Amino acid sequence: MMNETLLEIKNLKTQFFVRDRIAKAVDNVSFTIAPGATLGLVGESGCGKSVTAHSIMRLIPEPPGKIVGGSILFDGQDLVKASERQMRTIRGNRISMIFQEPMTALNPVFTVGDQVGEVIHLHKRLSKQEVRKRVIEMFQRVGIPAPESRLDDYPHQMSGGMRQRVIIAMALACTPRLMIADEPTTALDVTIQAQILDLMNGLKSETGAAILFITHDLGVIAKMAQHVAVMYAGRIVEYADVRSLFSSPAHPYTVGLMQSIPVYGMKKTKSRLITIEGTVPSLFNLPRGCAFSNRCPDVMSECTVTEPGIYSAGNNHMVRCLKYA
Repeated sequence: MMNETLLEIKNLKTQFFVRDRIAKAVDNVSFTIAPGATLGLVGESGCGKSVTAHSIMRLIPEPPGKIVGGSILFDGQDLVKASERQMRTIRGNRISMIFQEPMTALNPVFTVGDQVGEVIHLHKRLSKQEVRKRVIEMFQRVGIPAPESRLDDYPHQMSGGMRQRVIIAMALACTPRLMIADEPTTALDVTIQAQILDLMNGLKSETGAAILFITHDLGVIAKMAQHVAVMYAGRIVEYADVRSLFSSPAHPYTVGLMQSIPVYGMKKTKSRLITIEGTVPSLFNLPRGCAFSNRCPDVMSECTVTEPGIYSAGNNHMVRCLKYA
């Protein structure tokens, strides 16, 4: 199966060391992504999604953070063991990243054309004229109107949707094999969000790139991904294909996320939305046993003392819950 796997993460552990305390931000995480596929990584804020993405890109600040265990196999190469020089040739070229807030991802003192062109110039041996031509082509590809004039704009002269298209153009400039999209539509309104998602799906079909799509929005996951990994307190608690996850969620946390989604046309006389009781535990002080035990409606006595393993909940449907042991 190795020839059908582009990215394989095995038992990844990323921790942050703050004074005398340790935060297990990514704790024993494993998943794979096939070429041309989209994996959705979903969970509440603070569950470790973005730290997972930054670990893959080797952008964890050291100190206080550090990858302390596991492997990140990309095209057979372990990125954990790669040198910084090797990573510079991979970032933006073979693996690219789309950030959630384009205004902070783009440098305000350089034109958007220069910033996209810099990525191309760094990884491709092209002349200045060829780089400019390539930038115009990328702007056309992502639907930026009048690209010949817009590439001389500064980020503040563009709308949020246009800035996000610039970020996508930058991510696709060198035709990467893997794109990591870290909540790329969070700061956009609903109509622009739909345009960006359609754009990403279309470009994925054109280029054949795989996508790791990180979000807390299950509706976006349903539109974008073929497989889903649900994350909670630094761990993957459920993994399944999209259809299985939405038709029969197995982990109580996933069930809670599904039940908390507002339904269009819900009558005022209907009961209030179901919420997940309690709060996410501190990564510095996780409870014994299952990390979700203090919020779980199906908690058993053994959940508070026994750490759950990974169990089967159906065909290619895995869950970290003692109910399935």
